[in-house]
Amino acid sequence: MPVSKTTGESAANAPGPHFNGGGVNGHGMLGPGQNPPALPPRTFRHLDLTLKKQWKRYRKGLRRCQAKFSEGAVHESRVETRRLLSILELLAPFLAAGHLKKARTALKGHLDIFDDLRDTQVQLATVSKMKRSFPAAEEFHCYLEKREERFTHQTRKEVKRIKSRRLGKWVAATREDLGRWQQHHPASDPNLILQRAVARAFIHTKELEERITREDTETIHRTRVAFKRFRYMIEMLAHYLPSANDKLLAAMHRYQTMMGEIQDAEMLLRAWDRFAAKTQTVPGARAFRLDLLRRRRWLIRVYLAASGQLLDFWHVAPAPGKPHCAAAGAPEGTPRPAELCRTAGPPPATSPEGL
Repeated sequence: MPVSKTTGESAANAPGPHFNGGGVNGHGMLGPGQNPPALPPRTFRHLDLTLKKQWKRYRKGLRRCQAKFSEGAVHESRVETRRLLSILELLAPFLAAGHLKKARTALKGHLDIFDDLRDTQVQLATVSKMKRSFPAAEEFHCYLEKREERFTHQTRKEVKRIKSRRLGKWVAATREDLGRWQQHHPASDPNLILQRAVARAFIHTKELEERITREDTETIHRTRVAFKRFRYMIEMLAHYLPSANDKLLAAMHRYQTMMGEIQDAEMLLRAWDRFAAKTQTVPGARAFRLDLLRRRRWLIRVYLAASGQLLDFWHVAPAPGKPHCAAAGAPEGTPRPAELCRTAGPPPATSPEGL
């Protein structure tokens, strides 16, 4: 969420936690009495150049997707779009609201184009591994293949319609905003505000994580969206944050993936329900749906048992009585959350480990 443009605010006085800077406990956490590191003076200039480079990467990914529509090209375009959106949101305190809003709307519209196709392809990958065990999966798989064909045709047409010239003007305008901001403020101000922006992103994620209920997967989805934004901010600043090494970034990606698998399971269940409503009789329908439900419940148990890992990515005192299962930043070969947090229980037959 955007933060105030008030300048001169000390990051140490910003509400909430701060990013750890070369921790002492094996997970990158701050030890007692340690302070978060100040970002070096060149950070703001680095982000300005990163925005310029990311715009070029976005255009390259879009052109590739428009010229050769493939799964790899679609993935690249989605990733580069999200990264461009993330750096703009990180720099939001320094940008004119109008420029940011227009660029954000365009980029989110770009991402929305891929949603149906991406969801269907993930569902196909899962259902294809269930066909031997569940007769209903065969017919459902055929249904999903037809949807994939339709969404591929539809998405290809929409991608070709994307024009980047207007978005390019808005991105250029945001870079001009950054230049004007630098001219009128002390060199130390932007780094303090950047720290505050990342802190706010983490606080928002933590607040959403604390509201999660196992009965409502939407609460997990909202937390995942907020965490993804926080994670991309850390990646953008990783060059200047000592403990944001490859191990920590990989752990953050795994944490996000746990929540993403729950959302995928939820979308698969909804797709099945739509299919079943259109089809009068499907052999083994009840058993298939029960397994989808078991799979979703298992994924939720795994994530909830490991949700305390969130505190491994930022320095903050855990709430009293809050279970904490630490795996982030652990050495290579560390067991999966399901093995660390025994409350998750054994996976169903069609869990990700069994697929």
